[in-house]
Amino acid sequence: MAFFANFKRSALELKNLRCLCVTAILIALDLALKSVTINLPFCKISVAFVALAAIGMLFGPVVAFLAGGITDILGMFIAQNIDAFNPLFTLVEMTGGLLYGIFLYDFAVIKPDLSGGKPFIKSIGANWSSFLRIVLAKFTVIVICNLLMNTSFQVLTGYIAPEVFWVKLWARVGTNFIKMPFDVLLLLLTMYPVKAAYTRVFKSKKPPINIEIEF
Repeated sequence: MAFFANFKRSALELKNLRCLCVTAILIALDLALKSVTINLPFCKISVAFVALAAIGMLFGPVVAFLAGGITDILGMFIAQNIDAFNPLFTLVEMTGGLLYGIFLYDFAVIKPDLSGGKPFIKSIGANWSSFLRIVLAKFTVIVICNLLMNTSFQVLTGYIAPEVFWVKLWARVGTNFIKMPFDVLLLLLTMYPVKAAYTRVFKSKKPPINIEIEF
């Protein structure tokens, strides 16, 4: 029941003006980060997912699900590549936001000890359950979105031939899981400052401004 309650709580966040403003900022950050990629010999690493994960952590699966769709659509307009728009791939982005929200909503963020290797590992071990949620969030996004949905939709839309589905799938398994440790480390290092900054800015005990939206 607590699982489904998180969806209701997240939906109610949409009535909070604070949520809408912060989400808009993080969507803009996501769009900016999409242009930043690290090119390695075996794969490309993007850090844009951090913004969507932050939305999921702060406001839950419903808000992150909608933010994923908005981000993908706005990205098409900014890139002036509207002809390439396909709702199936927008669904992939939305599902990613949903999964980050499911795993990271209101989780106890980890403050990594960066004073050295052993203190860092010790700080992670002391918060192993939160670390596990980060790992599971990234693992689930990789399996469901990057591997299954993305590859299947490329077959459905004719980007790749059906007979090479398994070749493409296994190639993506390699590249995605090779860079997974980097992605997990990035989430580990960014979620705490994001949550700390959000708490510091909005630590006032004044009630948030709500706007009435009928669902």
